[in-house]
Amino acid sequence: MSAEVALIYRVLPDSADVDLAKLKQEIAKKLEPKYKVDRIEEEPIGFGITALKVYVRHPESDEYTSDEVEELLRSVQGVGNIELEYFSRLSF
Repeated sequence: MSAEVALIYRVLPDSADVDLAKLKQEIAKKLEPKYKVDRIEEEPIGFGITALKVYVRHPESDEYTSDEVEELLRSVQGVGNIELEYFSRLSF
């Protein structure tokens, strides 16, 4: 029986001028291949700001942590605030 952990992060760009297409690519490039990025969706907030919802999965293991995911996300140029919205264990 294998298990995975599913995470959903809400990522706010550091300004309204950030190129979201480029930011999505940079986030995926930074997280993969260690972490699986299932998808990244845009979520309009208002005042010209759009957040990104980043859907991430990883094996349930001490080698993988949500703290590391957050560190990787924060290291991407253009990322402002990060919020973990969802955390769940998936087993199959």
